[in-house]
Amino acid sequence: MLQRLAWSAAFLALTLVTLHAQRPSDLVNKQVTARVLTVIDGDTVDVRLSSGRRMRVRLHGVDTPESGEPLFQGATRFTRVLMFSKDVAMTGKDVDVYGRLVARIVVDGKDASESIIAAGLACTYHRYIVDPALDAALDRAKAAKLGFWAAGARQPACVLREAQARSTPPPTTASGFIGNVSSKVYHLPTCRNASCGNCTRTFATRAAAEAAGFKPAGDCIGR
Repeated sequence: MLQRLAWSAAFLALTLVTLHAQRPSDLVNKQVTARVLTVIDGDTVDVRLSSGRRMRVRLHGVDTPESGEPLFQGATRFTRVLMFSKDVAMTGKDVDVYGRLVARIVVDGKDASESIIAAGLACTYHRYIVDPALDAALDRAKAAKLGFWAAGARQPACVLREAQARSTPPPTTASGFIGNVSSKVYHLPTCRNASCGNCTRTFATRAAAEAAGFKPAGDCIGR
């Protein structure tokens, strides 16, 4: 009886450790494989990790039309065809304010973020990230007049947002860095996730943040 209880306790402890190790914050700056179970919209999917745990993932660097916006259905359908029920490789970049893992996903050897943007079905966050591969994909979509870049096509709100972001000088008053005490990543004050509930620690320099065990937010300031 005591041995059975000991084994049960050991199994429970191992299960708890496994689940704890697969929180979104634990996958930042890590590469894992997963199976795509559900496509929520063009830039959000639910996956199952190799352990069996489900997790919601926001694609890194892309912003597809919201429900009710032009080409919302088209973007969702594109992502469904691209990765639904497929095994994918994910590289965690950050955890967003909704607790979702922000990740770069590769499916069938293709970067999903690049593919969606190249199809003319997504914008990227130029205010927060600089990614030459995504910019090249965007240029291809515009040159080919695909998706919402087609002549006369209605455009989602992200197009106007990006135009304003490109024309607005970056703020110069903010300084230092803000650390997320859960995911152990740090942000510039201007990063979109810098105001999250767990972003409560501040650092004067990058060196100070990294000395405390924090890593740069992959979707904002890079490594």
